Amino acid sequence: MARLFLLGKKDSPERKASGVVNAREIEILVVESNPVDALLTKEAFRTAGLTSGLRSVKNGTDAIQYVRREGKYADVRRPDLVFLDLSNPDISGLEVLRVIKSTPDLMHIPIVVAAGSDNPAFVRAVYELNGNCFMRKPNEIPQFLRFVEACYHFWGFVVTLPPKPDQVSEADVPA
Repeated sequence: MARLFLLGKKDSPERKASGVVNAREIEILVVESNPVDALLTKEAFRTAGLTSGLRSVKNGTDAIQYVRREGKYADVRRPDLVFLDLSNPDISGLEVLRVIKSTPDLMHIPIVVAAGSDNPAFVRAVYELNGNCFMRKPNEIPQFLRFVEACYHFWGFVVTLPPKPDQVSEADVPA
């Protein structure tokens, strides 16, 4: 666990040796109803090196309003990645996933789904709804921190995230 905290320090030798030094700015929305899990997830992303652009909401209704930029979320930046817990008190995580992935202006947003169980029916449903990743939440904190670090490294450094719809013109699309 100490290694993860060292990797979170921007100029540490361990971080430089790992090749994880310059991330592009990304906005991550954490959707988590359990306050302890939300705090742990946010701290894990910070430990992994995300120093800004990390927001959280506590239920599915807020998640949908956030990505749609409605109501109290009208002035937020749309997230580049959603880290979605399947267990939500008002709207299930599967319904949040369905709404986002079936909305043309939102479907480009990658969604990492986390759950306390790897029930095959849940896993299949996530992928059928075009979730980008399914993760069973580890029971041990060091394992969870390693997962979040790998997740942030992958989405923040390795892949090219899709541009937001307003950043693409028809002239940019190959014929």
